[in-house]
Amino acid sequence: CKGAYGGQMSGTCLANLPSPPTQSPTGSGGLSVFYPNYEAGSWQVGTCIDTRPLPSGRPSYSTQESCCSGAYGGQRDHACMCDAVGVCYSCSCGSASERLAATC
Repeated sequence: CKGAYGGQMSGTCLANLPSPPTQSPTGSGGLSVFYPNYEAGSWQVGTCIDTRPLPSGRPSYSTQESCCSGAYGGQRDHACMCDAVGVCYSCSCGSASERLAATC
């Protein structure tokens, strides 16, 4: 658009792009909320993330731990809480040597 219609005042060319730019740019870094990462695979290995953008309709939580409890509370191996809290959360988190190194 810039090359062909650089002087266009109406913004029509830019507006017709598949992903047009906006007047309010997306912030950088993570969100201030966490949401379940349903794209990660099975529920048993799911985790919570704060990656932009927040998918439409996805529940969001103020902390990673509350997201894990709300979205993945019944995980047998605690994959979400292990990711959120670390290897000291459960014997299911990491290897024995990782837990020992972390002084769990």
